[in-house]
Amino acid sequence: MLLIGCFKLALFEGGFVKLQTRNIMIGLVSIGLSAVFAFSEEPFFDNFDRRNGKPDNDWIVNSPEVKTEIEDKEILIHGTEKTNWKRNGIERLVDDINKVCFDFLNNDVFNVHLRVDDDKSGTNAYIDIYSPPGPQGGNNFNYASPADGAWPGWTNIGGAPFEKNPRKEGYRQLCLRKEQKNFFIIVDNKEIAKVKNAGLLVITKVFISIDAAAGRSGSMHVDNVDIDDALLKGTKAISRQNKLPMAWAKLKRLSR
Repeated sequence: MLLIGCFKLALFEGGFVKLQTRNIMIGLVSIGLSAVFAFSEEPFFDNFDRRNGKPDNDWIVNSPEVKTEIEDKEILIHGTEKTNWKRNGIERLVDDINKVCFDFLNNDVFNVHLRVDDDKSGTNAYIDIYSPPGPQGGNNFNYASPADGAWPGWTNIGGAPFEKNPRKEGYRQLCLRKEQKNFFIIVDNKEIAKVKNAGLLVITKVFISIDAAAGRSGSMHVDNVDIDDALLKGTKAISRQNKLPMAWAKLKRLSR
């Protein structure tokens, strides 16, 4: 009987050790996933199809002078500029993405801006694309692309013919695609400029915004922000806060 009891205890202890080992492994994987989700950006798509108010979903509202909020399932940036050329809009922290796109309706007096920064490599490099509004979204695109963060002035690209947007009628789509040190500016699926920036090694921040002269009132509508062709890959808008619980639940299911 004593021998049988010892054998059962050994089996129990062996199973307990295995269980503990399994839990430790799951814990280590969870820690690793936490680090990955904290500092990486998977393909991401946001159509702002949620209630009016704050954008949430890891968006940072960087809009000190006008309102930037969800209204009617899109981002509406609207109000009166108090300071000349003060940027107002939404910002997102990312890590090593290669493409960002968004739809915009800009038939008012605000300029539209798309800026990407490298805050990781120590170069302070960025690319800033802007266009004043134009009739039927005609626009006149310009860019600045310093490899060291110093202001180089605007380089004019020119207008881009308005094309019908299959996602949202009357809106234009502006994209920036990175291929190593080359960056391609794309409007309505047409490449309008190729820009080289040797200092912009990693895109760590995306800023979609407006500006105008002080005293000007207007609005800009933003929708369908797509990072790394998420829409084509069927990726939904999932915040980093929700990614870890989802992965943890999957790990727990696998461990049973």
